[in-house]
Order: sequence, then C-alpha cells, then structure tokens
Amino acid sequence: MRRMTATSALVAALVLAPTMSGCSVSIVDPTESSTPASTTPERSEPSAQPGSAPPSSEPTSDSTLSAEGQVERARLIDAATTTMPCPSGPLTEDGAIIRVEGPCDQLIIEMDAGVVIADDVGALTLSGSGTVVYVGEVAAITVTGSASSIFWDGATPTVQDAGSANTLRRG
Repeated sequence: MRRMTATSALVAALVLAPTMSGCSVSIVDPTESSTPASTTPERSEPSAQPGSAPPSSEPTSDSTLSAEGQVERARLIDAATTTMPCPSGPLTEDGAIIRVEGPCDQLIIEMDAGVVIADDVGALTLSGSGTVVYVGEVAAITVTGSASSIFWDGATPTVQDAGSANTLRRG
C-alpha cells in the first residue's frame, strides 16, 4: 500500500472536505488569467511560417470534446511535467501533470491531485482522489477513488464508478 505524504494528505483533505460538506471547491491556476470559467479564454494565434504545421496542442475542430475541453486539454499538454509512451506500470506521482502519448491497452492511474492527458486507451483504471484525466478514445473506465474527473473524446465507454463525487463524461 502506498504511504500518503503530508502534502498529498493535505490536498486530499482540501478536495474531500467540501465534497463531504455539500460545498464546492474551485482550484485556480495562478499562472492563468482571471477569465471567468463560463467563457472560453482568448488564445492568440501563433505566427505561422509558410509551409509549417500548426502546433499539436491546438484544439481540433473534428473533436467531440467541447470547445472549453479542447482548450483545457491543450493548456494541460503544454503544462505537462512528464511526457511518456504508455507506461508498463501504474502512474503514481501525486500532483504531477503527465502526458501519455500513443495508444495504450491498459492505463492504471494511482495518484492524488494529478492530471493525466492520454490518447487512445483500452482500459483506464483510476484510484486516488482529485485527479483529472483527459483521454481520447477509451473502451472501459473503472474508478475507485473520489472527487476525480474523467473526460473522453469519442464513443461512450463502459463505466464502473465505485467511488464518490466523480465526474465521468464525454468532454
């Protein structure tokens, strides 16, 4: 069993306390402008060189993610602390922003207060609390933690949610 650090215990307490008491909590990124959450932040267009492709983190119009979801996914990809191919074991780095590139048969996430942005996944398993996951196509989702969010792009997967206060929906 993983040992919970003081920082992850504090983050879990901050995430769970409002959930248990019926209040809401909003986590604000201090590097982001103070644009209200109900509006989509303006993005400046990069100056394109002739013949160059647009940046890969830009939202695509053929996505089924909402416009807000596309912008947030792109922002998180740019903020990733780690970029990797599909891992052979679980992701366990609490508080990290991890980008998993390429297809992944099975993705296991055992982290608190982290963010994972993945491409196509067969089976996604999430335990821990306060984690946000953006995934492309996903066939099956299993959640045992609480106060986490999973947003997917594409067809609705089979979902098993044994946790509490989770948000699981197309993005």
